[in-house]
Amino acid sequence: MFGTQRKQTRMTGLWDIHCHLVPGVDDGAPDLRAALALLEAEYRSGVRHIVTTPHFRLQMFENREEEVLEAFAALQQAAEASYPDLEVYLGCELHQSPDMVELIRQRPQFRMAGTNCVLVEFSTWDDARRIRKRVYSLASNGYTPIVAHVERYQCLLSDLSIVADLVELGAYLQVNADCLLGKDGAAARRFGCRLLEQGLLHLVGSDAHDLRHRPPRLAECAAFLTRQYGEAVSRRIFLENPKEIIFAGEQNGE
Repeated sequence: MFGTQRKQTRMTGLWDIHCHLVPGVDDGAPDLRAALALLEAEYRSGVRHIVTTPHFRLQMFENREEEVLEAFAALQQAAEASYPDLEVYLGCELHQSPDMVELIRQRPQFRMAGTNCVLVEFSTWDDARRIRKRVYSLASNGYTPIVAHVERYQCLLSDLSIVADLVELGAYLQVNADCLLGKDGAAARRFGCRLLEQGLLHLVGSDAHDLRHRPPRLAECAAFLTRQYGEAVSRRIFLENPKEIIFAGEQNGE
């Protein structure tokens, strides 16, 4: 009994590489107060590294660069005052488009924490050809694609060979914590677990938007992975991979 309790001790130092904490710029935290409530929840759950990723999508989320940078600066300043050991970086959840490479070149904050990693989002109805084309475009232009919440794309759920091809092209795959916890349905959970078991899952993000409907559940997910697959797997997904993947490109960042 006591051994089981020790194995389930909460892991600290977690990375959240996909969340919506920058206040007032997308459908995440509406203001700084809400952002700080999310930040507190993340910190209390053991998160110590956050790449906050406001949406950018043409004709939906087209915030001015200055607006995003100003809002992030306020968040970062408040985080430093309350949680000196918490690192908060700026990234972006960039929705795919034909000109996304040019957009990234024009606005460096579309990259993850100033590195060459790009968190790219697709629509649920995008087909495998389009996903592959955009991943190839990013990789061939010197960027490291991280495919956001890969469990949402219907074309991938039944064919892991397509998923493996994306990885072969140089992409890393991220699922949301809710996927592995079964909160997005049994099919999504099975898919996430299959990715993990076949070595195709690299990162888990909270995709947190608020505390009520889409809260951060990284600690709960880390505990689940530890129970099901062992602490080494959980540490790789939540501690080692984020640091290695995101900051492997740091030296190449502009």
